[in-house]
Amino acid sequence: MIKNTAVAVAAVILALGAAAASPAFCQSGAVEEVVVTGSRVRGWDPDEIPAVRLDRRADNLIVEIRAVGDTRDAAQRRAELIETLRGLARAAGRQADIDLSIEVDGALTPLTEDMVSTLTLGVDGNRSDTSTASLIVKTPIRADDTMDSASGRIERFVQGAPKAGRTLLNITGDWQLSILNPAQYRTPILALMAEDARATAQAFGPGYGVQAEGLENRVTWIQSGPLELSMFIPYKLTVTPKS
Repeated sequence: MIKNTAVAVAAVILALGAAAASPAFCQSGAVEEVVVTGSRVRGWDPDEIPAVRLDRRADNLIVEIRAVGDTRDAAQRRAELIETLRGLARAAGRQADIDLSIEVDGALTPLTEDMVSTLTLGVDGNRSDTSTASLIVKTPIRADDTMDSASGRIERFVQGAPKAGRTLLNITGDWQLSILNPAQYRTPILALMAEDARATAQAFGPGYGVQAEGLENRVTWIQSGPLELSMFIPYKLTVTPKS
């Protein structure tokens, strides 16, 4: 029994039709948007990442921003923060290439001006009279974008956003990527896996076939460049003599 050391993927061609994925929707009906560089990719041994991968650009570049208000009066401080966040939402609504979101369990939920007043403000851990709010700003990644051009759009938006009272806005998080509806890539990844499986079996001659394990696994990804992803299904491909 010969195992593919690339921890490769699988495929009986019949599996392709059965495994076709329909779009993933959130409860609100919106297509799911997932933060790429979150905890899901941690702990992957590079030697265990399959050789068969689908390479593509991420959908959005995202970063966390933090609104901080230190006006002494608590009611005034909250009012200033809320007005600043509403101004952010209005400004984002006027720009086709900027959106605001909040992150919940690695997924992004769009933030509108109407939602701002429902946000729970945090308290600075070092100063009890300082309130904070964190949001995600994102911009679509274009075909001709570089990291500098995409991040520059967000930086200019944050710098130019209106601020009420003593409120400050800062980019505080790391630059990250997001992807829309990753399940939609399952079928093209399986097609690449099937092609690889056929070629692998043929390389060993007509007396050999392939067995695949892991086709039930979900689409996974790693960041392969500043704005690029490698998407794959974790699997094992085994070459066996035909009986």
